Amino acid sequence: VLAYAFVHKLLVVRQNNAIDNNQTSYRLTKVITKASMLSFISLLLSLICFLALIFYTFITNVHFNFLMGFVISIDIASNAVCIFLTYQYFAAYYRTLCTACDSRWLRC
Repeated sequence: VLAYAFVHKLLVVRQNNAIDNNQTSYRLTKVITKASMLSFISLLLSLICFLALIFYTFITNVHFNFLMGFVISIDIASNAVCIFLTYQYFAAYYRTLCTACDSRWLRC
Protein backbone atom coordinates (compact mmCIF):
# COMPACT_ATOMS: atom_id res chain seq x y z
CA VAL A 1 0.00 0.00 0.00
CA LEU A 2 2.83 2.36 0.90
CA ALA A 3 4.68 1.66 -2.35
CA TYR A 4 1.47 2.27 -4.31
CA ALA A 5 0.96 5.61 -2.56
CA PHE A 6 4.48 6.74 -3.46
CA VAL A 7 4.20 5.64 -7.07
CA HIS A 8 0.76 7.21 -7.47
CA LYS A 9 1.98 10.51 -6.04
CA LEU A 10 5.02 10.37 -8.30
CA LEU A 11 2.81 9.94 -11.35
CA VAL A 12 0.59 12.87 -10.33
CA VAL A 13 3.59 15.12 -9.76
CA ARG A 14 5.13 14.01 -13.05
CA GLN A 15 1.94 14.90 -14.92
CA ASN A 16 1.93 18.30 -13.24
CA ASN A 17 5.61 18.67 -14.06
CA ALA A 18 4.88 18.04 -17.74
CA ILE A 19 2.28 20.81 -17.65
CA ASP A 20 4.07 23.37 -15.46
CA ASN A 21 7.71 22.43 -16.08
CA ASN A 22 8.96 24.55 -13.19
CA GLN A 23 11.82 23.96 -10.77
CA THR A 24 9.63 23.29 -7.73
CA SER A 25 7.76 20.41 -9.30
CA TYR A 26 11.04 18.95 -10.61
CA ARG A 27 12.53 19.01 -7.10
CA LEU A 28 9.37 17.43 -5.72
CA THR A 29 9.61 14.73 -8.38
CA LYS A 30 13.18 14.02 -7.33
CA VAL A 31 12.20 13.79 -3.66
CA ILE A 32 9.31 11.45 -4.37
CA THR A 33 11.48 9.33 -6.66
CA LYS A 34 14.13 9.09 -3.97
CA ALA A 35 11.61 8.11 -1.30
CA SER A 36 9.90 5.62 -3.62
CA MET A 37 13.12 3.93 -4.62
CA LEU A 38 14.44 3.64 -1.07
CA SER A 39 11.06 2.40 0.19
CA PHE A 40 10.92 -0.19 -2.58
CA ILE A 41 14.42 -1.45 -1.76
CA SER A 42 13.60 -1.64 1.94
CA LEU A 43 10.30 -3.39 1.27
CA LEU A 44 11.91 -5.89 -1.10
CA LEU A 45 14.65 -6.83 1.35
CA SER A 46 12.13 -7.13 4.20
CA LEU A 47 10.00 -9.40 2.03
CA ILE A 48 13.04 -11.61 1.37
CA CYS A 49 13.66 -11.74 5.11
CA PHE A 50 10.02 -12.68 5.72
CA LEU A 51 10.19 -15.49 3.17
CA ALA A 52 13.38 -16.74 4.79
CA LEU A 53 11.57 -16.75 8.15
CA ILE A 54 8.82 -18.88 6.65
CA PHE A 55 11.39 -21.39 5.41
CA TYR A 56 13.09 -21.22 8.81
CA THR A 57 10.01 -22.73 10.46
CA PHE A 58 10.31 -25.84 8.26
CA ILE A 59 14.09 -26.27 8.17
CA THR A 60 16.04 -26.93 11.33
CA ASN A 61 19.68 -26.92 10.33
CA VAL A 62 22.71 -25.32 11.96
CA HIS A 63 23.81 -23.81 8.65
CA PHE A 64 20.37 -22.40 7.99
CA ASN A 65 20.34 -20.87 11.49
CA PHE A 66 23.55 -19.03 10.62
CA LEU A 67 22.12 -17.95 7.27
CA MET A 68 18.94 -16.73 8.96
CA GLY A 69 20.93 -14.58 11.37
CA PHE A 70 22.85 -13.16 8.42
CA VAL A 71 19.65 -12.40 6.46
CA ILE A 72 18.06 -10.64 9.44
CA SER A 73 21.23 -8.61 10.01
CA ILE A 74 21.34 -7.56 6.36
CA ASP A 75 17.66 -6.58 6.51
CA ILE A 76 18.15 -4.43 9.60
CA ALA A 77 21.29 -2.78 8.20
CA SER A 78 19.73 -2.12 4.78
CA ASN A 79 16.62 -0.61 6.35
CA ALA A 80 18.82 1.69 8.44
CA VAL A 81 20.84 2.71 5.36
CA CYS A 82 17.65 3.40 3.39
CA ILE A 83 16.36 5.61 6.21
CA PHE A 84 19.68 7.45 6.45
CA LEU A 85 19.79 8.05 2.71
CA THR A 86 16.46 9.86 2.77
CA TYR A 87 18.02 12.73 4.74
CA GLN A 88 19.71 15.64 3.00
CA TYR A 89 22.79 15.21 5.22
CA PHE A 90 23.57 11.94 3.40
CA ALA A 91 22.92 13.33 -0.12
CA ALA A 92 26.51 12.71 -1.22
CA TYR A 93 26.24 9.05 -0.22
CA TYR A 94 22.89 8.78 -1.97
CA ARG A 95 24.38 10.17 -5.18
CA THR A 96 27.29 7.75 -4.91
CA LEU A 97 25.19 4.66 -4.25
CA CYS A 98 21.98 5.35 -6.15
CA THR A 99 22.69 7.66 -9.10
CA ALA A 100 22.20 4.98 -11.77
CA CYS A 101 18.89 3.74 -10.35
CA ASP A 102 17.66 7.24 -9.58
CA SER A 103 18.23 8.50 -13.11
CA ARG A 104 16.41 5.48 -14.54
CA TRP A 105 13.46 5.96 -12.16
CA LEU A 106 13.22 9.63 -13.13
CA ARG A 107 13.01 8.72 -16.82
CA CYS A 108 10.16 6.22 -16.31
